[in-house]
Amino acid sequence: MRPRRHSSRRSKGVRFAATITLARMEVQRLVRLIPVDEQILERLTAVATSDADAGEVTPPLTPDDSWTPRRVAWFKEYHRSRRAGLDGTAGEATWAVLHDGDPIGAVRLQLTETEGELETGIWLARTARGTGVAKVALHGVLDEALLWGAHSVRADILASNTASQGLFRSAGFALSDPATDSHVRAVLKIA
Repeated sequence: MRPRRHSSRRSKGVRFAATITLARMEVQRLVRLIPVDEQILERLTAVATSDADAGEVTPPLTPDDSWTPRRVAWFKEYHRSRRAGLDGTAGEATWAVLHDGDPIGAVRLQLTETEGELETGIWLARTARGTGVAKVALHGVLDEALLWGAHSVRADILASNTASQGLFRSAGFALSDPATDSHVRAVLKIA
């Protein structure tokens, strides 16, 4: 009798592991990175202004984290000015993160002062956080970095943003201690 009960527990564990694996595969299948054209930009702006604090998506242009016309204009111009990609004057590219066809955030790559190193960043709508989408999007942007010939990717993360630190750590990034500017630097060698 004992072996059966043990066997039963093991098969439940296997079924549980298979369910988790299928759930991850489903998230991967439903997540895509696409360039931010005007149509996507309008949808992305709607998501940002309704499901993210402005301070999570834009620099501190206003005293608080509310969306103002100035912040919305900055957001749109930021994505428009990055359409030329890493070869453009901004030296940066952005992609909308789509989940099941709907924009839920964005990722970026930017040239740095170090040859072969790119900087990345990501933001997601509050309702998309904790779903596994960020990890799939991060791996997608790392694939883009490889295509551009990068040997390493870095991210500067607020020391208070422990969720983002966990995301980058789980993707293999090494994290520094917080710097004097309250940021943690995450670095991953990719080639």
